[in-house]
Amino acid sequence: MHRPAEATAPQPVRRIALAAVQRIARATVQRIALATVQRIARATVQRIARATVQRIALLGGESSGKTTLARALAQALHTTWVPEYGRQRWEELRETLSVAELLQVARTQVAWEEQHAARAQGWLVCDTTPLTTLQYCLHDHGQAPPELHALARRRYDLSVLCLPDFGFVQDGCRRDDGFRNQQHAWTVARLAEAGVAPLRVRGSVGERVAQVLAQLGRPHAVVDEPQPILAVQALPETPP
Repeated sequence: MHRPAEATAPQPVRRIALAAVQRIARATVQRIALATVQRIARATVQRIARATVQRIALLGGESSGKTTLARALAQALHTTWVPEYGRQRWEELRETLSVAELLQVARTQVAWEEQHAARAQGWLVCDTTPLTTLQYCLHDHGQAPPELHALARRRYDLSVLCLPDFGFVQDGCRRDDGFRNQQHAWTVARLAEAGVAPLRVRGSVGERVAQVLAQLGRPHAVVDEPQPILAVQALPETPP
């Protein structure tokens, strides 16, 4: 029996609608696939960057110029630097950090290194390492968990030991000159045990930067006018 025209009209409409849905579905799949590829590509680039960047560890006692040198050295190398998380955490709590807190400090310090390495330019300047955190833990609590010992053995491409060759600066966070000297001696001993021969830097900020650059084979890099170590004792930046 012949069907009225109005009964057969919806068929092409359904085909058009189905085709439109299929086009939308294909476009959605393509967008998802593209986003996935882009995400994988970004992650791959970041992994490569972290793997190829070389890390410079700045070590030494309190008030030995590590943060000042970290800022100046990062500027001279046109790269980024990793602030000291332990100091920030102490500023937040204003009390002796527990063993658990110190372990978390070491973990966070390493995590910050990984984050900053993704945008470093060849070199990453690290304002202290978990080795310093281990020293605080052993000094304040007489023991440290195995994980903290393991983190303290983290290797760096260059270890720089900042000599305490200027007057101790008390900024409200530090202990005293005796503790600074104790920290320095302890760090020297631990590096020797690990077979690490650090570059020992001394003098003004500009002189210290020049000593590191010479060690890196970049003696002709631009260095700002030397400034006294005492001139910069600001709190470290909070990383993004």
